[in-house]
Amino acid sequence: MTKICRMNMVNASWCGFAILFLVVSLLGGCASLPDTSGYTAATIQVKQAVAATGDVVEGELKSAIKAKATTANDESVKNLKAAWAATMRSLDAMVAHAQSIEEIVDAGNKGAKSANEVADSVKNLVDAVKVDALTGASAKIVELSADTVAFVYGEYSKHVAAKSLEEALDKFGPSIAKITALVQAQIADARRLFVEQIEAQVQLLQSPALTPEDVGTRFGNWIKRHGELEETADLATQLLVHGIKDNKPNDIAKAKAMISHVEAGRKMVAPHLVEYKAMKQSIHQRERAGCSVIGATEKSVAAWGMAHQQLVKAVKERKPVSVESLTAAVVEIRTLIQRWSEL
Repeated sequence: MTKICRMNMVNASWCGFAILFLVVSLLGGCASLPDTSGYTAATIQVKQAVAATGDVVEGELKSAIKAKATTANDESVKNLKAAWAATMRSLDAMVAHAQSIEEIVDAGNKGAKSANEVADSVKNLVDAVKVDALTGASAKIVELSADTVAFVYGEYSKHVAAKSLEEALDKFGPSIAKITALVQAQIADARRLFVEQIEAQVQLLQSPALTPEDVGTRFGNWIKRHGELEETADLATQLLVHGIKDNKPNDIAKAKAMISHVEAGRKMVAPHLVEYKAMKQSIHQRERAGCSVIGATEKSVAAWGMAHQQLVKAVKERKPVSVESLTAAVVEIRTLIQRWSEL
């Protein structure tokens, strides 16, 4: 009898433990979804930073044109502006997606309804981000865009019927990664246009001055003259060496005259070469600064994609959403823009 009672007590204990475990599990499953408004706010900050980068890049090109320091023209500005406008449309879409996810999460997990809303948000995002040739994008970007749209549409067809918010966010993770890569590629393409204009500035510096107005902005004549003097100096050195070796006074005298002529020419050319090198160095300094800012902009978009993955994990685990990487990326862009403006 005592043994039976003890067995009943043990069974009762295990039963109680099982019930307690079930209650805790249910309570855990009903835990509140995290606040994703920080992700939305950080996405808006990224958009603003990208817009500021575009303004600075465009301003750089316009300034060079105004100063006649480049062969670029209004068409060049238009191409770069079109490329960056396409990027800004992508950033607008990223903000809209973040806001949409925030609203869906705030409404709570409504199963298939929430999943369908997530799927539609991702589809709307890729529709806004896709690129066509009218934006001035390279053929490579247009091809990447087509591939991205095809992939996301395929994923949409497969996962639009997901059963829960968490499932949908998880299933559409690869789509967000593809879209993020496309936006990064858009920014890289804009950087290509920027670098082309920098190269045009250098080429202009190295072109010959054809009119009085070209003096001070084109140094091709002086660069050519410098090269001719260096060739003469080499010939004079060889003549002098052979004259001394073969004991030919006339060759020695001729070599000395050539060297004297070269020295006089160098004194005349030197100030112009100094000016040319300084201007070229300044152009390349601004190129490095510009590429650094644009590169930081690319990284901010990558950070957005990574933060989106963290958001998905936070929703699944009912934990706070971290946006530290996004905030740091925005700070980096603003710092680099400030340094660029001080050049």
